[in-house]
Amino acid sequence: MGTTSETNGTSRSSELSPYIGYQFSEKLTAGATLSVISSKYENVRDVYYMGVGYMNFETTSKGKDWIMGPFLRYTEKLSDIFSVFGQLEGLYMSGKRDLGTKTSYSADYPEGVTQLTREESSFNGVRLRLFPAVFVNIKKNFGLNVSIGGIEYQKYGQKDSDKKPSSFGLSFGKTASIGISKNF
Repeated sequence: MGTTSETNGTSRSSELSPYIGYQFSEKLTAGATLSVISSKYENVRDVYYMGVGYMNFETTSKGKDWIMGPFLRYTEKLSDIFSVFGQLEGLYMSGKRDLGTKTSYSADYPEGVTQLTREESSFNGVRLRLFPAVFVNIKKNFGLNVSIGGIEYQKYGQKDSDKKPSSFGLSFGKTASIGISKNF
C-alpha cells in the first residue's frame, strides 16, 4: 500500500460580453465588444500514505479578466425566422489572478506544519476567434444568437516573465454560448 490521493474541486465563472455594431448592409456588420469575466476555482487534495492521511492541499484562485476589440460579422438570411452568420474577432486580453495555497500536514507527520502561500499574477495578450452562429428572430429583429464553438488562436504573456505561450484550438461541440440581440 503506497501513496494515494483524493481531489475535489469546484469552478465558477461569469461573463458579461456586450457587442455594439453598425450594420453596413443586410449581410455585413462591424463593431466592438468589451467582456468582463470573473472566475473562482477551489480545489482540495488529500494525500494518504499507507492508508493514513498526512497532507492536505487547499487551493483557491480568483480572477478578473477584461477582453476588448473589434468584430466583423457576415450574415446569410435563411428565412424570416432563421439567419446564420460567421463572426471574426480580434481581441486584446488583460487579467489578474490571485492564487492561494494552504498546505497542512497531519499531527502524525514529524513537525506537523501548516504553510500558507499567496501569489498574484497578471497577464495580457491577443486572441483571434472565428465562429459560426445562428440567429433566431423572435419578433421585429429581436432574437437569440446561438453558437457551439469555433476556431481560436491566442498568445499571452505574464508580467515579469519571458514566457509567452500561444495556443490554437477548435472548440466545435465543446462550448456553447447563447445571447440576445436587437437589430435597429
